[in-house]
Amino acid sequence: MKPILLVAGLVAAGCGGSGGGLDEDTYVQVMARLTWARAKYADTAEGDSVRAATLDEHGVTGQQLEEFTTRFGDDPGRMHRLWEAIRLEVEVLDGVPRPESQVEVPDEERHESR
Repeated sequence: MKPILLVAGLVAAGCGGSGGGLDEDTYVQVMARLTWARAKYADTAEGDSVRAATLDEHGVTGQQLEEFTTRFGDDPGRMHRLWEAIRLEVEVLDGVPRPESQVEVPDEERHESR
């Protein structure tokens, strides 16, 4: 999903406001949650509620997200890295474990379970 399209949808949905600086970690967390909510709830009232709560929780406005995208959108390497991080966070929200969080099972236990 293209960041500018999602941000434009947020602003059009009335999530805009005056913005300030936004750090990358917050951007990733907020955009992951918004992306997940959009996929899970589509255009339902519950989805609107989750989106509004996400922005509120992080103290972020749609305007700040748009400004972040405008400020860094011309840096394809950075935006690719950020959207890869967002994709991984969405997977976590969907219940997919992070690769580093998978527990190694000792060989002896693996053989016992066969």
